[in-house]
Amino acid sequence: MRHFAAACLFVAAFAPLAALAGELDGYVQPEDGARSCWSRSYDAAHLAEHPDQQVTEISFAVGYMAATIEFAEQYSFYLEARRRDGTEGYASGPCHAQDGKMWCGVECDGGGVLLERRADGKVLVDLASHGYIRMSGGCGGGGEGDGFSLEAGMDDHEFLLHPETPKTCKSAILE
Repeated sequence: MRHFAAACLFVAAFAPLAALAGELDGYVQPEDGARSCWSRSYDAAHLAEHPDQQVTEISFAVGYMAATIEFAEQYSFYLEARRRDGTEGYASGPCHAQDGKMWCGVECDGGGVLLERRADGKVLVDLASHGYIRMSGGCGGGGEGDGFSLEAGMDDHEFLLHPETPKTCKSAILE
């Protein structure tokens, strides 16, 4: 993720580096290349009980890159989501500490999400905290390059995600 690392330098403006690692190491270990992931796929029964929920699958990964001569240490995320209508998208960007939680967002006011880690290892992804996150469209088909805003709705405001093994994390967060 070195190509997007320069855009992430503003992370230092939000929190001192020592505090940044201390507050966010509950999400991912502050070791170069470390990453953590969570996901959830909603079954037909859940979606039938929540007819206004548009998200059918969602995954979230966060990675850590140690400081180098060129770049400050940074935490970054990769979010993927699929909606009922079949559209898929992804978002990525920097993360920083915010009141004991982790805020991750897309540059240039592309929105963001607030994460809260639970004692059981799950994370609550709060989309309503900012109201939306700008998603880039998936590759393939006629949708390449298309994007959409994943917006908080009646049943799309919070997502409780389950931990996954680091092997399942998207490597895009660290390239």
